[in-house]
Amino acid sequence: MVARPMDAVPDILRSRRRRGCDSGAAAMRDLGAASPTLRVREYFSARASDYHARSTHFPWSWIRARESTAVRSQLGDVAGLDVLELGAGAGFYTRELTRRGARQVWAVDISSAMLAALPAGRITPVLGDAATIRLDRAFPVLLSTGMLEFVDDPAAVLANAAHHAEAGARFVVLAPQATILGHLYRGFHRSHGIDIRLFDRSWFETSAPRSGWQIRATASVAPFSLVVRLQRV
Repeated sequence: MVARPMDAVPDILRSRRRRGCDSGAAAMRDLGAASPTLRVREYFSARASDYHARSTHFPWSWIRARESTAVRSQLGDVAGLDVLELGAGAGFYTRELTRRGARQVWAVDISSAMLAALPAGRITPVLGDAATIRLDRAFPVLLSTGMLEFVDDPAAVLANAAHHAEAGARFVVLAPQATILGHLYRGFHRSHGIDIRLFDRSWFETSAPRSGWQIRATASVAPFSLVVRLQRV
């Protein structure tokens, strides 16, 4: 199904004004966001109203600061470019992209409540599943941070990202590593009824070429993250 993100914007904007999610189910049906992740959507939707604010407190703020430094380094210059962000959440990196001069950010998430928390500005909120959403355009820059671990089929996300990438486009991914601290992070989410995946470079070395991506750089970020820069071939 082809997504019509601009059709979804009025519903999402109304949701922002009333801080509700009444239109979320209908909008998700319209955009074909088939869900292997009902628990994930419910978990994050329930926390959406103060999710961004809580990320500014320690220790989350310390983790975010380290990760965002690595993400910015791999992302490069985005000034004047359209960016597709898969798993935008409440917009931590969406805000970063607009601050750095991105022309427009297409922010995809499965939670209408999270999209309602996005700021106004050069942002097109799109309600949908990163593995299956279909937009009518390709992008020079793509970004996915803290989302890949929650999906049923991470390789499908890479493939769908490739479908939306211009030739030579760069795609930066932030994901948790299969380390001791990564397993502690996994245990945190298991305590909330959510099982996440952990990654390493070898997973990307195997999965990325199958989807039309090449690995250009990787960086490990304490305490448990991996940043990967891919290029569309």
